[in-house]
Amino acid sequence: MDLFTFSPAPDAKAPEWPGTPIGASNTITRTKTRTAVHDKSIDRHEGRRDELIAAAVEHIVRRAGAEPLSLHDVVIHGVRVRAITNSPHLAEFWVANWYSPEEWRAITGLAPPARPQVTVYALGGVEDQQEAAYYSRRTNTIIFFNTSYYGQLKSWVLGAVGRVLAEEWGIHSIHGACVEKGGRGVLYIAPTGTGKSTSSYGLQATYPDTRFHSDDWVYVRYTYAARDGRRIAPVEIVPAHGEPVRGYRVFRWLEDHRGASGQVRGLDLGNVEATVALSELDLGQPMEAYAYTSEKIFYLRTNLVANFPLSAYEMLRSPLENVPDVTEEFLRGHAAELDALLEDVLDAAARGGDYSRAVEDYFRGLPREEARVLLARLIAFDNARAMLDITRILPAERVVTNPMEPTPLSTVILLKRDPRQRAVLETLSLGRFMGRLLLGETPDRKREVAYNAYRAVDDEAERAVIARLEEEAARAGGGAEALYDAFLRRPDVPETLAEEFELFRILHQACRCYDLNTVLTTDPAVRGLKEAVARTMELIAYAISRRDGAVRLALDDYRRVLAAPSASA
Repeated sequence: MDLFTFSPAPDAKAPEWPGTPIGASNTITRTKTRTAVHDKSIDRHEGRRDELIAAAVEHIVRRAGAEPLSLHDVVIHGVRVRAITNSPHLAEFWVANWYSPEEWRAITGLAPPARPQVTVYALGGVEDQQEAAYYSRRTNTIIFFNTSYYGQLKSWVLGAVGRVLAEEWGIHSIHGACVEKGGRGVLYIAPTGTGKSTSSYGLQATYPDTRFHSDDWVYVRYTYAARDGRRIAPVEIVPAHGEPVRGYRVFRWLEDHRGASGQVRGLDLGNVEATVALSELDLGQPMEAYAYTSEKIFYLRTNLVANFPLSAYEMLRSPLENVPDVTEEFLRGHAAELDALLEDVLDAAARGGDYSRAVEDYFRGLPREEARVLLARLIAFDNARAMLDITRILPAERVVTNPMEPTPLSTVILLKRDPRQRAVLETLSLGRFMGRLLLGETPDRKREVAYNAYRAVDDEAERAVIARLEEEAARAGGGAEALYDAFLRRPDVPETLAEEFELFRILHQACRCYDLNTVLTTDPAVRGLKEAVARTMELIAYAISRRDGAVRLALDDYRRVLAAPSASA
């Protein structure tokens, strides 16, 4: 028997329909995950992209005036993206999620690009096309047919924009969450199910000197010190001799050509283009990384309420996607969890200000059983989503709202949950850091390179090369460092992998990188999940506070640093 259900579709081909009311709206999509057919390498087939565009345009022309059609441009980290869709749901979430060109200008003070660099067609009801998603890197075009699941549309757009930023600007797009603490950013990179949301929202809720930054996607710029005091993120090197070097390739070039003459064109921290002589870069100074937020309104899993109880009220006022109905069996089976969650919501509200009083009044005004059902619907389905405005929950000073505000990034944490290992916090060498990201192994032993299924790449080609790297590493004794050594020796690494891991190499130079194993519930001295989360937040604060020296803490001895003043500094 199903523990939760979705409102039935009006017909077998409908890509979207209204669900049982909850929140501002609740759209059910036929496909609730990635489409079965998805091809990010259509450029390999001459003319295939043009065929797909022709099919999209033919449908638009044939159905002109008979169905809604939305064309809306947005700006994502300086890249203008155009979406053309006949899906009211996709149009609503697209407009809510990103900054329009006018909003971009108003909030950043920067002029938006005049023309779109990435174009998206997302059309339902195209009878001569299967449900599918396609991507052309050559023309920066995304084409979706007969699916209305916003999660895939968002992820493919982020991947396409990421390719543009890396290849043309040397800007790194990372699937991760970021929180600023004490003026320094901590970046979490992790597969689902290892505590990324718990760690990011938990840190923000635990320490007053924090600001919410990003939940799902972070842009990182790597900068050098200029002798005039500015920080410059290089975009292009024009050497006195030789061809110009652009995008992610500039970092290795600068390392290999110290003392060369020429010019570097880049961006300062105000996003102003600057051209300086190569001799004006002080390459003896440490590199610095700066994180930038991405979304205007965050597209989040509704089960976030379990980690961030104060969000429950705003969730129930937000546009929602694929929130199910729950059965009596679900309510009975989760009774203790739902009662505890409701108490957590009320406790969080009782500790706050005016907004929190509204939360408390709302939930205390509901019959208890109705409140339990609402919370049950939010946590029942792992892929139910909300378009949540975090600024309605947290004070303005606790949220980074300007997408072009640079946050100095000091700490990177790779999360995992492996009860077979006793180490809970370890400094990562370059080899272990890169090897972990190359494998991207999830708790259920699946693989996602860089823990990022969003990347706009030929997944099959990359996986084939990584499989050969694993074989070579196994012959050398195995392990993450052996895998990275094999990667460096391999001559046939796809350009997309070379690009991604060159930028991760620079990230490791610019930040302290850690392995955090979220298994404190296995410590016999820890009394339940809440205490385990609280101790984990202290470990993260300790990691942020460290400036030098290697760290290795295990279940047997991690508590010794939690008692130190620096753990909560």
